[in-house]
Amino acid sequence: MNIFLNGQAIDTTSLNLADLLLEHDMDASVVATAIDGDFVPRSQYHCTPLMSGQKIEVLAPMQGG
Repeated sequence: MNIFLNGQAIDTTSLNLADLLLEHDMDASVVATAIDGDFVPRSQYHCTPLMSGQKIEVLAPMQGG
């Protein structure tokens, strides 16, 4: 299916948000995510299905000052 991940169109076989993060080597324990502008709690990653055309933003904390 085709989705947008951090503004880039990608093709994925992942069925849920947790699988998508694994597919892209993103550590689910340290990122925040939103789907179509709605925040998704970390506890919901495994049960949040993906659908074609969704816009997914994944944000990771930055270090430094």
